[in-house]
Formats: sequence, structure tokens, C-alpha cells
Amino acid sequence: MAPLAMNISKDAFYSWNLSLRVDRPVEGCTLRPHAYMYGKKLDDRDLEKPLAAHSKKCREPPPAHEFSYRWFRGPPVEPCAFEGCPRRTSFSPHDWSMHALGGTGCSLQCVSTQSSLFKCTFCNSSCFVSAWKTQYTVAKDRGSRSGTPVHRRAASFGTDDDKSTDGSVASFRRNPYSDDGSAHSNPGTPRANSGGYNNLYGDGEQKEEWLEISRDQLYIPNGEDCGRKLKLEAAAYSSETGELLMLRVVKTDIVLARAPDPIKRSLVTAKTTGAAGGARFRIATYNVLAEIYATQQQYPYCDFWALSWDYRFQNILREIMDASPDVVCLQEVQADHYENHLYAAMSEHGYEGVYKQKTRQSMGLAGKVDGCALFWRRTKFVLIESYSIEFNELAQRQATQVMGLNPRSDDGVSFLNRLSKDNIAQLVVLELAQPSMRSSRDQINQICIANTHLYSNKDFPDVKLWQTWQLLQELETFVLARGTQLPLMICGDFNSTPDTAVYDLLSRQTVHPGHPDVNVNTDDSIPNILPDAMNITHSFQLGSAYQTVMGDEPKVTNFTTNFKGVLDYIWYSAQNLRPLSAAPIPDEAILTRNGEALPSTEFSSDHLMLISDMQIMSSARPP
Repeated sequence: MAPLAMNISKDAFYSWNLSLRVDRPVEGCTLRPHAYMYGKKLDDRDLEKPLAAHSKKCREPPPAHEFSYRWFRGPPVEPCAFEGCPRRTSFSPHDWSMHALGGTGCSLQCVSTQSSLFKCTFCNSSCFVSAWKTQYTVAKDRGSRSGTPVHRRAASFGTDDDKSTDGSVASFRRNPYSDDGSAHSNPGTPRANSGGYNNLYGDGEQKEEWLEISRDQLYIPNGEDCGRKLKLEAAAYSSETGELLMLRVVKTDIVLARAPDPIKRSLVTAKTTGAAGGARFRIATYNVLAEIYATQQQYPYCDFWALSWDYRFQNILREIMDASPDVVCLQEVQADHYENHLYAAMSEHGYEGVYKQKTRQSMGLAGKVDGCALFWRRTKFVLIESYSIEFNELAQRQATQVMGLNPRSDDGVSFLNRLSKDNIAQLVVLELAQPSMRSSRDQINQICIANTHLYSNKDFPDVKLWQTWQLLQELETFVLARGTQLPLMICGDFNSTPDTAVYDLLSRQTVHPGHPDVNVNTDDSIPNILPDAMNITHSFQLGSAYQTVMGDEPKVTNFTTNFKGVLDYIWYSAQNLRPLSAAPIPDEAILTRNGEALPSTEFSSDHLMLISDMQIMSSARPP
């Protein structure tokens, strides 16, 4: 063994700690182990304290290391002793949510030795209470000191199985960094750890059949895993010598089956369709809830595992594919998820797309920033032009070129701070892919699609109005430069309800000077960012697809415990487009059947997808 470094005192000790966590396994969702080994220098007071679990005392700090992994599949598990429990036969995520379990993920075990339910485990208190009604007293030959029926909380379904190990390999193999400083008496096992799992962990594990199923870091549970638990072994090896440093094993929750198929969203046809028109296409808009915002703090009513991107992505992708749109506008798409998951999945299903992330820097790690993604079906459209709009840039231009402000002056800084919220918009021109799709009477074969996500803070209605106005100004310049016949659609999350000035501007081309959103109380800290209301206008004749087809906007497009209302819209240019149908939003009873609000195990975003069939008009007509 190499001599200790000069800067380490003779009596220095370190605690080595190995942390290992695995999220709830669900069929088809990638499991990514969270393994982390770290050291802490111990002072005199620490030396007198017992070491924490999964740690060991050593003379040196942990060396550079790497991990190897082994996955094991356990025997089938009986999750609940109550015969009437649906979880005895169903491993659907809907049946295993906090909502279904009554707000707890902990099991209960009867420990009354005089009860016929002795040692029976139940998935929740309701099942225990129901089963207790059928229990009976047994003979007092089990050594019980009390006949009082009691129950205790067993560990959660994700019980950590570290009891079978001590977090290190000291119990069966000498470590070169152990606190006695002695060297290995025999070489360490190679990184591809050999030997049977049952033999490794002693007699306690031999009673259960655990089959090794993978040695990769990542594992995707399949149908054979459903209703069973998995075990993960993580071993830390020295990068230099290959010696085994620490080892830890955890047992997962019961593997759940993939979520049932999404609810079918049937479309309602518009009452009046008018004369025959040109090409038809289906468009959808959907805020998919970025992972960086899908936290337990924000959505405490949703299970942690149901908030994970791996689980939600599978549901969201199936929901989009089930709707089968020709164009889909997505908001809150995380940059790394677009690169690593979404683009490849959409491409595999026949879509091409573009992405634009918000202007701000990522939240911590690279790629942890959301943005907008716009996809189109390759067999339906080809991309002609693609642009992005940054509202921060428009604010700079407004301040310097229009208002003549010095961006470094107090007024300029205040103006830009109020408007610079990092929001963006996408703009594409798509052309029908095949000439056969075009009507002989209709020379319009292109369409302009805008996708945006406006600022979310409810206390900044003036900023949302300014962003909408600027977006419409940019679109006017863009569309007019290409001829007045270019159909336009504007989709996205506008973070504005139908009673706001944003909605008025889009639907009526102007805003009322007395609207509260135009008259935000301004003082020295809040600058007036809006021009005179008479100047907040645009020339488009826009209609809302849902309002036109259904006679009104939906009751909700965003459904959480804190807010329930309409924030998302599909707008279209009424002179050359018309909506043929729209998919109604599910009733509240359906939205809450598997959760208090959204997201839930069934609906994987806090927003709901809007879907509409559109048709290009054969010729210009009045709206």
C-alpha cells in the first residue's frame, strides 16, 4: 500500500459513505440509479460517535472511483392480504397512486400474535380495517405477551434492502483502505462481479429466488418484472487499482405495469362548415410540463414517481400519437429532453421538428431550461422557412430604437427589467408535401404557424399584453411580406384567461382603454411599458378554433389545485382558414378520477392538449 500523503496527519480518519437510490420502477420507463460515494474528514468528536449506516471509517479520503451495477428480479409479491384489494391483481399505476392508496405509500403489518392476520401485510389502512372485520382469535401459543390487536407501519413498498449488507465489503473481503491500514490478502473481484446473488448475501436471501437480469447501469423494466421487486447492487471500485471499495444493495418498489392507454379524445364537428375548401390538416397544442417545474413542492398531490420525466414522457408521447396531429406545438419542452428523447421519438413516428429554448441560462446543469418545440408530419408538410422570436431582444429594440432610452440609464434598466422575462416564440412556414393535396381552384399551399409561451406571473398582465402585441407586430411584418393570402395560426400557452386584455387583443384587434390590464398601477419601481391603448392593435382577423366550433372556450386547459382555467388557445386567420372540429376537454370527473388535480398518473401534465381539424379556404372570404 502506498504511504499516506504528507498533508494527512498520522491520526486522520475519514468516513466513507455510499448513497444509492432508485426511483419507482414502471414498465417501459428507464431506471437510472443515483449512486454517489463521498468522504468526510472526522474530527475527535466524530470519532467517538457511531458511524451512520452505509459508511465506514478509513485512513484516507475515497480515491477516484467508478461504479458497476447488477440488477436482479425477485419472486412475485403479494402486496396486500385483503382479498378485496384491487392491488392483488392489478399493477396499474392508477391503482398504486397516493390517490388510490388514500394518501400513503406505506404498508401495514399486523403484529398481534393472537390474530389470524398475524404477519399479514396490507397496502394501506383501509384494506387493514376491512380485513380486520374478518379476523379471528387464535390459540395463545405464539409467545405473545398481549392479545391486543395492534398494527405497525411497515416500511414503504420501496423498502431499502441494505439490511443484508453493511454498505461495504469489509464483512467478507479486506479493503486496502480499511482503518487498520492493512493491504488486501487476496485480489479483489473484477468489476464484472461473478457469483450468484443468493450466495453473496447469506442465508436470509437464499430463501428468495433472485435472478440476475442485467449488468448495465440503466435498466428498462418489462412485462416479466411487473408485480415483482427489483434489487440493484452498486459496487464502487478504485479507478486506479480496480479494488472494490464499497458495495450497497437496495430493493425497489413493486414494478408497476405501464399506464393504460390515454383517454380517447373524440372531436366535435362544427355546426356550419360552409362551402368546400382546400387541404385539411389536424393541429394540436400542448404544454407538456418541463421536468424542472414538475416538483413535489409544486404538485404535492402527485406521486414523486409519476412526476418523473421517464414516466410522463411515455404517457405524453402516446397521447400525442393517439391524437395523430399533422402539426403539433409544444411548450415547456426541456432542452436536454428534446435532444435526448423527444426529437428521436417524434422522428420515429414520422415527424420533423424545430426547437427554441428560452433566452435564459439553464438551471444548473446544461440543458435544464425549457422552450418550445414545433413538429409536422413529413408526409403532409415540408419546411419552407423557420424563425424564432426572442422577446428580450424585442424589448431591447423597443427601448433603444423606438423610445430612445439608454439601456444603462435608470429608466432604461427599469424598462428592460420589467420586460426581459426570457420568453420566446417560434415561426415556421410549411408547404403541402404533395401536389395532390392541393385543390385545383386553390393556389394556397403554404401555411404560417406560430408557437409561443408567454410569461406566467399573474402579477404582470402588462408584460403579457406587450408580448402578445409585439408577437402580432412581428407576424404582420412577416406575413405581409409574403402576400396577404398566407394563412396564419398562432398556438400556445398564453397564460391569459378569456377576460384578459391579451384575449381581447387577439380576438378583437384592439383593447379597451379602460381595461385593468392596460392600467397597471405604476410607480418609480414599476415603469409604464405600454403605449397608448389606441396604438395596441393589429390587422389580423383572428378566430379561436374552440370558440368557433364549441361556441365557447373550454372550461379549463390548466387544472391544478391552485388554478383551474383556460390559458391555452388555437388561433387562426379567419379569411383563409376555418376550423372543422375540436376535441372537447374531458369532464372534471374524468380529470380527478385518478388524482386530486393534474398532473396525475393518468394525465402527465398540468395542462390539457387542444386538438382541432382545420381547412385552408379555396379563396379569400369574409370572416
